[in-house]
Amino acid sequence: MTPETTNERGILQRFIGRLKHGLVIQEILDRLMRRGLVLYPYLVTAERSADAGQPPDSPYVVRELQPQDAAEIARITVRQVSETSIINDLTRARCYGIFDGRRLAGYTWVSTRLLPVPASRGVALYELNSDEAYLYDMFISPDFRGGRLAPLLRMHVLQQLVKEGRTQCYSITLLFNRSSRRFKARFGAREVELRLYMHLRAGGLNGVDLRLWRRRPHLRTRLAQKVAAYRKGTSGG
Repeated sequence: MTPETTNERGILQRFIGRLKHGLVIQEILDRLMRRGLVLYPYLVTAERSADAGQPPDSPYVVRELQPQDAAEIARITVRQVSETSIINDLTRARCYGIFDGRRLAGYTWVSTRLLPVPASRGVALYELNSDEAYLYDMFISPDFRGGRLAPLLRMHVLQQLVKEGRTQCYSITLLFNRSSRRFKARFGAREVELRLYMHLRAGGLNGVDLRLWRRRPHLRTRLAQKVAAYRKGTSGG
């Protein structure tokens, strides 16, 4: 199978998955984003890592992934991503994987640096404190879906964060992603802010990220903040 065929297959799998889970609006917004128009309504959720409880006994193994695992991450993802970019990401964040024997079945990422404006190439809503973490980009391989691996992986990661004293966790969900919102609610996550990121990237224009509403506990975010235009040669977090 050629790289082009593999990429086309991944794009098709992702599109079918989004249709199946009612994420047509998200697919449309993602396509607009790739063309330079960002319209991203999103929810910030907050949860206490200690509330997740102990993970049940399972034959699956969860561990932190290392640069030598980059090939496995690239193999199972439906996105077009290189091993080099994964290794670079591992210098800025952690990735935890769930294994069936030696086979990677899924992964999720954790940042202890910042809570970002999504799709903004690393612009921070605010820097994280030593008792905080940001959870993002959970993915379970299609071969393992239906086995409740996502809750198991999340419980293991939250348990590890508790051991480190990181008891407050945050995540971000596109407003229209109902399945992700239900999943997080099962772990006691509360939707505490609705925000809107708007950016016309053509012509080097700046964008803006707005807070539409918030609930307690109030986060350390601004009502509105500028998102600087992206230029080649700049780096994202």
